[in-house]
Amino acid sequence: MKYFFPLFFLCLSYACHTEQPAKSIENHASVCKPTKATASIEIGVKGMVCQMGCGGSIRKALKETCAVEKVDVAYQDSLEEQVIKVYYSHTKIAPSQLLKVLSGINNKQFTVRQIGKPALL
Repeated sequence: MKYFFPLFFLCLSYACHTEQPAKSIENHASVCKPTKATASIEIGVKGMVCQMGCGGSIRKALKETCAVEKVDVAYQDSLEEQVIKVYYSHTKIAPSQLLKVLSGINNKQFTVRQIGKPALL
């Protein structure tokens, strides 16, 4: 028993310091070139439970399309449907594709709909 704790800490120390491939957050940045938005669209999103987690998932998924420059999420607890505004390149992605990306996030957590028509910038 007196050798258990030193052996345990030795194994733990080894496990923490072994070389593992780094998971780079910058992979996205190296794959996508900066996009200049040419259009904007408002999208209604049902199923959001918070601004930070859900809003972050939405931003990340849309930015990974390499066609979205910016996403504004105006989350309000009292609303069942949140409104987001997406600034995107209309030559790289269609509004229907944006809706498809959003509806597939987190095992289809969100129900989405286009609000109005896209506006060219």
